Amino acid sequence: MKPAGSLFCLLLLQVSLISPGSATPTTAQLTAVNEENFNEITLEFEPPVLPTGEDTTRISGTVEILLEIDPATDQVSEMTIVEGEIEGSPVEISGSTFFVGSYSLESSILGATLATLEPPGLVDPNNGEFDSSQHSFTVTSGTLGGNISVPLLSMDQDIAFDFVETPVGGTGLGAGTVTLTPTGATPTSKSYEVVVLLPIAIAETFEAEGVEIPIRAEGTAKLVGPATIEIEPEDPFVAWTVQSGIAGATQLEDANGDGVPNGLQWALGLTASDSPFPHLLRSDGTTAATVDFSLALPDGGTAAPLTVVTTTDLEVPFSVLGTASVSSGNPIPRGTAGSVTITLPREQRGFVQLVVGTGD
Repeated sequence: MKPAGSLFCLLLLQVSLISPGSATPTTAQLTAVNEENFNEITLEFEPPVLPTGEDTTRISGTVEILLEIDPATDQVSEMTIVEGEIEGSPVEISGSTFFVGSYSLESSILGATLATLEPPGLVDPNNGEFDSSQHSFTVTSGTLGGNISVPLLSMDQDIAFDFVETPVGGTGLGAGTVTLTPTGATPTSKSYEVVVLLPIAIAETFEAEGVEIPIRAEGTAKLVGPATIEIEPEDPFVAWTVQSGIAGATQLEDANGDGVPNGLQWALGLTASDSPFPHLLRSDGTTAATVDFSLALPDGGTAAPLTVVTTTDLEVPFSVLGTASVSSGNPIPRGTAGSVTITLPREQRGFVQLVVGTGD
């Protein structure tokens, strides 16, 4: 390398952007909505020789889920229940047949837990469907009690079931869905309304005086809430390589073989085929007090910040030249066009370079 007064170029890579098509994780708090045909779990009690009785518990509460969302396609590839505590309203189930018998059962408020059995929960990104059996629904608190009397079977049994002592649960049934509706976007984020439909099925058998009595619960949970993912803008250099027909090229490579790296060609605001030489640092000679350089930047302006750095000894790092020494300020802002002058003290000798970025 030569001392100040000569021309040098240095490429500084500053690439840390998410590539398009990558999935981004986010959590969302969803609420069980009060909507007809959803969040209504029907309980059926099927005693022998007596009519089946049923009642409906309405579930409410919030569920925290973890989603993997592709911001480019707005598709979901994973849905995992992180925490889900919900409540079911009390139920009353009864039935009777003349001369045969009767039963009557009542519950307290029922507490239940939703969970993903083996995280992560997988979702088909093409249609938002998932296998509901990946997720469980377990009644973990509350009581169910009453009496069943069937003289023909010599049965007169009090029933008292505590779900704290003996939780009762099952997995989802069939296909569930995750639906995303975009609600807003900024350069660094996208927001959605999330709707999760989760079919639920529970089957348990009680024993009363040696007789097994099935009780079942079925319904569909509908959970709704907002979600926001943080995204980073598309890497402008990558976009430039695609537009220039050199997709996949790196900033350090020299696609057109002119000796100037792709990154500097891009940052100057040029196409890959433009000659960069009219726009590089050039010496403007010296005065009694200064050594002068200039840049003739393209009329369309630069595509990225450029920074002038100097050092008096190649054994030590370069440092950013003071702002007052560069006519545009230093770093030279993105979008700068026309002439930029750089002034260095003549009494000092050293090295000057142009880097892509802010020089941090």
